Amino acid sequence: MSWTAVEEKRQPVVSSSIASHIPAARINPPVNPPANNPTPPRPTQDRTEDEDNEYDSDDATTLGSLEFSLLYEQENHALHCSIVKAKGLKPMDSNGLADPYVKLHLLPGASKSNKLRTKTLKNTLNPVWNETLVYHGITDDEMSRKTLRLSVSDEDKFGHNEFIGETRVALKKLKFNQKKNFNVCLERVIPVKKTVGGSVRGMALYEDDLQEGEDSEERGRILVSLMYSSQKSHLIVGVVRCAHLAAMDSNGYSDPFVKVYVKQKQPLLHRHA
Repeated sequence: MSWTAVEEKRQPVVSSSIASHIPAARINPPVNPPANNPTPPRPTQDRTEDEDNEYDSDDATTLGSLEFSLLYEQENHALHCSIVKAKGLKPMDSNGLADPYVKLHLLPGASKSNKLRTKTLKNTLNPVWNETLVYHGITDDEMSRKTLRLSVSDEDKFGHNEFIGETRVALKKLKFNQKKNFNVCLERVIPVKKTVGGSVRGMALYEDDLQEGEDSEERGRILVSLMYSSQKSHLIVGVVRCAHLAAMDSNGYSDPFVKVYVKQKQPLLHRHA
């Protein structure tokens, strides 16, 4: 005990003697920060990793993540879509929860046979479906050019179902007779590559005059009327109504407007409605 006490007394003496022999300019020198630089980066690196993890987590839980697997049986011409679960879905109801379900859609194509959906699970942001949906009669050619869209929505008995998020898988990426697992973050809007009529992007007209290969259910539907007045040389465009528009705001609704473009060899003309 006495030896320990003596040692404790020596520690301040040694530190004070060292400080007395160091010039004042070296006690707080501008060179010291670089010498101490190896230590500060460690906490900053740790913080960066933490921030990255938090960002990934936030990004995954803003709309949520979806876990599923796909298997194409070439012999039976069947595409098995196993919807496992979702995690951290965006709350859609007033109670801070949601009533989610997953809807599958083979693109391009507008027939009801291209659409499948899971059951709805009530009051949960982390639903576990463990449900397998099967597309029968799908060919190798369709596998090479079709895309599977998986969208998660909130079921609302008293109104329109609210879209939460979606993801898409090009089926040509699958290997025949080999199961592939996915765990992806849902996205709010995925850009649409194809156009309908060359000017209405990602939307379908009410008339069923779309050609094969064009996407008919991307962002909603629009009903327009066209009339050309030869006497006045006027093209009259009537925007009648839209339906089934994609929800763009956090409340599940949108504040839509319509832009009309007239394309000529001259510079593009813009008109608003």
